[in-house]
Amino acid sequence: MRVALLAGGTGAARLARGLVRVLGPGKLSVITNTGDDEEMWGLLVCPDTDAVLYRLAGIFNEEAGFGVRGESFHAREMLERLGEPAWFGLGDRDIGLHLLRAELRRRGASLSEAVAEIGRRLGLGARVVPMSDDPVRTRILTPDGELSLQEWFVRDRCEPAVRAIRFAGIETARPSPGAAEAVRAADAVIIGPSNPLLSIDPILRLLSTHLARERTIAVSPVVGGRSLKGPTVTMLEQLGEEPSALGVARRYAGICSHHVLDREDAALRADVSALGVRPLVLDTVMAGEEGERRLAGELVRLAGGLPRGPGG
Repeated sequence: MRVALLAGGTGAARLARGLVRVLGPGKLSVITNTGDDEEMWGLLVCPDTDAVLYRLAGIFNEEAGFGVRGESFHAREMLERLGEPAWFGLGDRDIGLHLLRAELRRRGASLSEAVAEIGRRLGLGARVVPMSDDPVRTRILTPDGELSLQEWFVRDRCEPAVRAIRFAGIETARPSPGAAEAVRAADAVIIGPSNPLLSIDPILRLLSTHLARERTIAVSPVVGGRSLKGPTVTMLEQLGEEPSALGVARRYAGICSHHVLDREDAALRADVSALGVRPLVLDTVMAGEEGERRLAGELVRLAGGLPRGPGG
């Protein structure tokens, strides 16, 4: 079975690790959001893509919640000593990957080609595919003006109220060839439990026309009215949307045929069904690597009952 996972850098990245263990090597493609990408000191920083790479490689810094395990920050300390703003925590090992990606692109590789080469060198059991080779940048409109996603999320700690979100460059961007091919060829596409506004929406803006609704499953990132990590619920509230698993299901109703709710939200099954979407209630909270494998296995079993993809 071939699975394509649409992913941000947290919950869906953890699910990706579980899916690789369940499916085995070569069966999973992870389509990553690039709207969070930003230039830092001449390097293209790709937070969601790199979080997936590091988790699949087994070197993600779980304690910090970003970057590489056992990281040091001597380069950042020097930049700060030299008077540069040092609010973004780019570590020394992380910089090594960024330097390689920059060099590969300087030699003529596209972003997705560079990421594929890095994945090969890390020995991953899955393909990691940026959603686009064209620049798309998430911009957050706040009462104090427009900010880049990293300025709002990291520097300002998500504190400015969100008035609107726009994706600069989305109108002219094209899906990367690998991303479009992966979702078309997949027996199942899983929308991971990532922030629907920041992580999934830009991917869907590019790839929705390539998705087969009957083979697409969404996993809610909202459990019992709260987001397990990140600002999802607060952002939904600030933008006037229902801050619940049902609100997320409404966003995805035209895209997916199945919507996975956590057990805490079992009472929402009838409301989700009324959207024309089949609800499935599972324990979506991934406690450690065993939790990742368990949820991945349940989703793969669900996917096995879907209509098969082209050539499947």
